[in-house]
Amino acid sequence: MGMLIKNEFYKLKREWFMVFLLLLSLLPILTGGAGAVFNNSAKSLADLFFFMNNQFSMFFPMVIFILIGSLFYQEYKNKTYINWITYDFSKKKLFLSKVAVSIVIGIGFAVILFIAFGLLVAVLNGTDRLIGGGISLFLNLAIGFGIEACVVVLITTCLGAIVINLSRNIIVTSVVGVIYGFASCLFIGSESGFVIPGSFAYRVSMFFSDKSTYYDSPVLATIGGCISSVLCFIVMFLVGLIVFSHKKKIEN
Repeated sequence: MGMLIKNEFYKLKREWFMVFLLLLSLLPILTGGAGAVFNNSAKSLADLFFFMNNQFSMFFPMVIFILIGSLFYQEYKNKTYINWITYDFSKKKLFLSKVAVSIVIGIGFAVILFIAFGLLVAVLNGTDRLIGGGISLFLNLAIGFGIEACVVVLITTCLGAIVINLSRNIIVTSVVGVIYGFASCLFIGSESGFVIPGSFAYRVSMFFSDKSTYYDSPVLATIGGCISSVLCFIVMFLVGLIVFSHKKKIEN
C-alpha cells in the first residue's frame, strides 16, 4: 500500500495542474484580503476569518473535486488504466491509494491556506495584533478551521471519486465540483443544515470565532451533524469503491 501511495505522488511530479489547484485553494485569501482592503471595515482577526471562511466553503470543494478527478483521470487519459488495474494489488488498495493521496494533498492545501491567512492578518494589522491577545483567538480559529477542512476534504474526496469513475471525464467532474461548491453554501444559515456535512463543518468552524453563530439547539445539532458526517463519509466511500471496482468499460 505504501508503494502505491509513493507511486501516486511520483506521478504528480510533472503535473502542472497542481500549481493551478494550489492557486485556486488560495483564492479565499485574495478575495478576503481584497474585500477587507476595499471595504476598509473588516480588518479584525474575526472579520477576516469570516471573509476567508465563507470563500473557503465555496471554492475548496471545487479544488478537491478537480484534485481527486485528476488523479483518476490521468489513468484514463494516459491509457494506463489497464496496466494500473492489473497490478498485483486488489482494486480496493488501488482505490485507497488515490483517495489517500487526495486527502493528504487536500489537507496540505488547507494548511497552506491557513498559514496564508495568518500572513494576511499580519500584513493588514501588523504582527503585534497576533502576538497580543489575538494569538489565543488565532489558535482557536486554527482548531475550528482544521475540523472544517478535514470534514470537507474527506467527504468531498469520496464524492469526487464517485463522479470521476462514473463519468471518466474531468470536465464533467470539474463542473459537478463547481456546482457542489456553490450548492454546499446554500444550507449554511439553516437551522436544519447540520445534516449537510459541509454546512455543519462551517458552523462548527465559525463557533470558534463567535459562539453566537452556532445552532439554536447546539446539542441536537452537534450530535446530528457528527452522525450525518460520519454516515455520509462511510456511504460515499463505499459507493466510490463499488463504482470503481465494478467499472467494466475500458476506454479505447
